[in-house]
Amino acid sequence: MPVDLLRNVRGRAVVNCRADAVPSASEIESNGARLLNLAGDDLLGLAADTRVRNAASAALKDHGLTSLPGGRLQSAFEDRAASLLGSEAALLIDHESALLELLPSWRLLTEVRGRRVLEDSAQVSTPEEAEVALSHSLVGVVLEALHPLEGDLSVVPRYAEVCQRHHARLLVIDDALGVLGPNGGGAVEHLSLSAQTALRLLPLGGAIPGAGALILGEPDFIEALRGVLPVPAAALIAASNKALEISAAEGARRTRLFDVAQKVISGLRSRGFDTGPCVTPWIPAWIGDEALCVQWLNALAEHSIACRGWLAGPRSRLLLTPGATLTDSQVNQVLDVFERLARKLALPDASSVTKDAPVLARPGSYAMGTPAAMHWTTVDPRERRPLEASAPSSTVAQSAPENLSLRDRVFDAVETVTWRATNVGSGQFRRGADAIRALFDKKRG
Repeated sequence: MPVDLLRNVRGRAVVNCRADAVPSASEIESNGARLLNLAGDDLLGLAADTRVRNAASAALKDHGLTSLPGGRLQSAFEDRAASLLGSEAALLIDHESALLELLPSWRLLTEVRGRRVLEDSAQVSTPEEAEVALSHSLVGVVLEALHPLEGDLSVVPRYAEVCQRHHARLLVIDDALGVLGPNGGGAVEHLSLSAQTALRLLPLGGAIPGAGALILGEPDFIEALRGVLPVPAAALIAASNKALEISAAEGARRTRLFDVAQKVISGLRSRGFDTGPCVTPWIPAWIGDEALCVQWLNALAEHSIACRGWLAGPRSRLLLTPGATLTDSQVNQVLDVFERLARKLALPDASSVTKDAPVLARPGSYAMGTPAAMHWTTVDPRERRPLEASAPSSTVAQSAPENLSLRDRVFDAVETVTWRATNVGSGQFRRGADAIRALFDKKRG
């Protein structure tokens, strides 16, 4: 998890081995040994797919490592993304933070569990809190649909209803591209909320390999941002384009991914592990003690299993991401290792956890989470500012002088990003700021 995406998160992500090579989609090589890969983000196995590698190699041969804003590869990828993901327009950028830094954060709400940096935004933990806050001049909600540390989804439909009642704009950051939804369009597609979402931000580099992020939204807004934000290298765009095509055409990969996740979750639960509210292939296993979590990580590496952990004191846990390319025998191998280690190492009491198989977020299920023990409700505490009737106005007063327009405030904020200022002109910045303003000030009829 990139450091610049963490916000008040009291913990750190670690991996129990060093990846020296990736000999196959389900394995990594570390210090000369092969380990089953439950630590990666390549959930569909597309990063190792020959067709994706060939597409990237061809683009690398033709264009090298250069970035070609507005080039043929970028246009083809954006057209395919807009068509497959049910959007009027799409734009590729080199990193999600490039858009987030343009947002008028002091006018927006974010969910407490979110990881992205929106320094001046008010934070809420429920749609009911959002209802109160939006009645005090705030204009939108920035919501992260997937919670990878718990494996569940945010209650996006309820937030969407609140936004509609208050004519506010909903921006969804969706890390589930390629995994959720009938066509792999992510959590918004899974929950059938495309029409209620003003803007979608879909990071790449997970199930869809590559770099950067896709912005989906209204054509006027997308065109206003075009040319303002940098794009990834051509080879990475070609890889993402081919992977998105394969993901949409080969739905069996998602079916297999959820079959593997179902078997892992059910197997862990039957062996006494607490997987919390997880309904996705991002599977946590509660450990509850940081030192014990480190022991588990080391022991798993010794048994040829690569995985991640979240070290957060009494909220520490293992983080497993079994991919679609794991065979049944490999899944059984993983569960056997967990069973043996559970007899050797301490395991938190999970007697209150139901051992029934949870309903996962497969296409058509609309699952967002499963009942979990109380300790899951207090994960990642935040130092958040209280929601009061005067909070929005006081936040605005502290964050930006009243004599500046919204466009100028956003412009002044992004102007401090010096590396970007050397690549695009101030006129383009102002055009992007105007586009943001138009998006969030637009009222529904």
